Amino acid sequence: MWLQVGPTADIARRKRVVVDNGDTPIVVIAHEGNFYALDNICIHKQRELVKGVVLKDRIVCPGHQWSFELGTGWEAKMGRCQPIYDVKVEDGMVLVDAASRRAQQPVAAESVVMPVDDGGGAIA
Repeated sequence: MWLQVGPTADIARRKRVVVDNGDTPIVVIAHEGNFYALDNICIHKQRELVKGVVLKDRIVCPGHQWSFELGTGWEAKMGRCQPIYDVKVEDGMVLVDAASRRAQQPVAAESVVMPVDDGGGAIA
């Protein structure tokens, strides 16, 4: 279900806009010519991400400064993910697919292969 957010120029000027989809509010963020959509309510302390700050490619929550990658929702320090949505632009309008809500799953620690230092300075 694609929701119309607004004209690209308006979203780009405002930087962040909240869309009410009747279930979970979605924040649409304009950053460096691209548009991103995430759940507006932070998974950590339930603060509104629309009130956060965008730094580089991340939105920083105003609650406890967790920072989520705009494109993936990933918060690397805590190993958690803010749900994201598909976004597209058609005829100068930004649209969000409310049905595409998803969260990236963290990689299990036991599946990550780390190099081992054998004590002699060489990594095996």
